[in-house]
Amino acid sequence: MSFRKVAYALLGVAVLAVAGIMIVKALNNSLVYFVLPNEYAKDPQGFAGRRIRLGGLVEPGTVHFNDKTLKLTFTITDSIKSYPVSYQGAPPDLFKPDQGVVVEGTFHNGTFVGNQLLVKHSADYKPPKPGQPIDVNMLKRTLQ
Repeated sequence: MSFRKVAYALLGVAVLAVAGIMIVKALNNSLVYFVLPNEYAKDPQGFAGRRIRLGGLVEPGTVHFNDKTLKLTFTITDSIKSYPVSYQGAPPDLFKPDQGVVVEGTFHNGTFVGNQLLVKHSADYKPPKPGQPIDVNMLKRTLQ
């Protein structure tokens, strides 16, 4: 085999390797993981600097909305762990306490800063009665 054929073969392998690395990096940067608050609490470093979708219920008594600045704050919970959420924009019509929500964004200093807020609802899931624990598995199924 000539030197020229070997050089072309090595160049082809190098180009394919670089293309593969670029594809993997692009896919990793575009993935957005869905997690519940207790899943995030188990491995916050694993999600550091990454966009995630945080799902759970809006904790009653924590909703504050400033209609002049359109700043919405509330606490999201899965009854195991809770996190404060800050969102800039008007809340969706179905947004209310004890309602399932999914917020897309990142954590900053212990507060989840969201830029997209989705209200999830299902005919199957009923919020627990006061004092009754939340079925985390059912909550996760209805939020996906």
